[in-house]
Amino acid sequence: MKRANDLPWWKRVFTPANILSVAAGIVVFVLGRIAWDTNRGALFSAIIAALVTGTVWLAWWSMTKVPALETILDTERLGTIPEDGSSPAPTLIDPMSRSSVAYRDTINQLEGHTRGRVLLVSSPGPGQGATTVALNLAVAATQEGRRVLLIDGDSSGHGITRFMSTGPEPGLTDLAEGKVTLSEATRLWQLAEGSAMPVIPSGSVSDDDVATRQGAGLEIAIDRVAERADLILIDSPPILWDETPRVLAEQAHGTLLVVTEAAAGSTVGRANDRLESAGAPVVGYVVNRVEEASFWQLPVVRMFKRSLTAFALIAIIFAGYTGVDLWDSWRGVERQGYDVAAAAAVLPTTSTPPVADVIVEEDDVPLEEVVVAEDVPDSAYRSFLLIGGDESGGAADVIMLLVLPTDDSEPFMVSLPRDLYLPNRCTGDYSRINATIHGCTAVNGPTLLSLTVEDFTGITVDHFAMFDFDGFEEIVDSIGGVEICVDNAVRDSKAHLELPAGCTNATGEQALAWVRSRHTQQLVGGSWRSVPGTSDLTRNQHQQDVIIELFKKLKTFDSPTDLTSKVSGLADAFTLDDQLSLADAIALGWQMRDVSLDSIRRLEVAVKLARTKEGRSVLVPTIPFHEMLAEQYPELLEALTPGDPNLG
Repeated sequence: MKRANDLPWWKRVFTPANILSVAAGIVVFVLGRIAWDTNRGALFSAIIAALVTGTVWLAWWSMTKVPALETILDTERLGTIPEDGSSPAPTLIDPMSRSSVAYRDTINQLEGHTRGRVLLVSSPGPGQGATTVALNLAVAATQEGRRVLLIDGDSSGHGITRFMSTGPEPGLTDLAEGKVTLSEATRLWQLAEGSAMPVIPSGSVSDDDVATRQGAGLEIAIDRVAERADLILIDSPPILWDETPRVLAEQAHGTLLVVTEAAAGSTVGRANDRLESAGAPVVGYVVNRVEEASFWQLPVVRMFKRSLTAFALIAIIFAGYTGVDLWDSWRGVERQGYDVAAAAAVLPTTSTPPVADVIVEEDDVPLEEVVVAEDVPDSAYRSFLLIGGDESGGAADVIMLLVLPTDDSEPFMVSLPRDLYLPNRCTGDYSRINATIHGCTAVNGPTLLSLTVEDFTGITVDHFAMFDFDGFEEIVDSIGGVEICVDNAVRDSKAHLELPAGCTNATGEQALAWVRSRHTQQLVGGSWRSVPGTSDLTRNQHQQDVIIELFKKLKTFDSPTDLTSKVSGLADAFTLDDQLSLADAIALGWQMRDVSLDSIRRLEVAVKLARTKEGRSVLVPTIPFHEMLAEQYPELLEALTPGDPNLG
């Protein structure tokens, strides 16, 4: 019979108790998630499910554990023999070992609980170590000075005789048939100098072995032996193995039953009944091969171990399910190729100054120099370009750069006016920045726009996200709107804008009208008046306000279901570069989670209003971007360019 630790791992793991308890925990978790579809709900559901798993396991274990053998056998435990694989006879090797001490205690208990001198030593089934126990009890009693005779009653070759070099013949069966005398059948097992233990081997085996033993010869032989010994121990085959133990039991005064901790209660009960009917009732039992008690084997500790394991298992399964759902939503995002470095290698920088092309309206004089930014080290930050426009119009209406320093410095964003007049690498001259979204044969639009932003700011654009205004409306509506606050009621008939005074939880349509309005009017003193200073720069401010409000809601999610729903909504509204992986997006979301969006610095590009020869209004930068950055937020430039004396 195998002990629990000898079983394969899968048999120890996939037990009925474990399967039932884990299934109960999963059911509880699913029901909890249905009832509480929030992040906290998921955590609480997992905790409750884990506790249910452990409780169900403990209840199963309590109901199915082997009943106390004292109850089944109506007798006492006489000994507990620890696990000892050093030798079949540890009493001979080290008399002071734990096993030897346990055997001596057992023999003392045995002599105190029985008056009979002839005892059967057996077990309900094979593999429980009855032979080893019989041998060591006899040795321990002999070492204590008692007259003990050990008899091998197992003619199958699995008894005491297998440890003897003299062989089984002559032995018990020969003695019972009268073929040999007692002295001829007996061997002396030398234990130490001056100490020997008599042993009678099993004897020869014949076809009528059982019939022979049932005869008067066996009884006479046992009686003759009993006259010369204080205690006779008969090593018997397992009680339920065959009929031999019954025959031997009829000659004994009682039985010492050897069991292991894994012995089934029903098997022990049947063995007890058979011994009772044979006239050799169980006088006591010994639990053999007991492993040293461990704190981790206590039932309550095992229960909590299963609870923790169930919690981890549920968390892994739930995280995996959520991850698959996120991946499925992420796969729905439209992608465009993106390689700014390759585009820069293909498209040379333009050297055409706007001197003959642009006139600054304020001074009515042409520009005299090209404004170029210094490069900022790539390793100091991560940057994202947000591009928005009307799909039918084709030009970029929203161009916003978000820069996240890689240290603890505050992030910043800058909106680039759509009329900003900058070098266009595709055409070799200058154009409005929003026109670069059309791209050219060499590169696509988002890549050219990103390259143009890099040329102007000196900041490498790592990724871009592009949306159309219909998608923008859907995103705002999907998160429940964004807050827009104005001192007075405002309107713009061309942008279809109309907002009351105060704060409004704006719909997607209202938010879009607000960020696109160029002819905003406000209601002052009962009449509508144009808002002073309304321009593309004002639109940029509105765009930043709305985007920040949008980020505030997108960076929080009430539940994993809400998260996947938001990702799915973004997937329908955005086009991303093909270099942004799901892991990158999750890392960005995690970074933004700890960012106070109200602390994001907002930069304003220094520009002048100008016009081209053709009469088109444009905005031209007046100072390089890095100088503007140093002027407005010098600590930001220092954080982005540590130790570089050439910048700022």
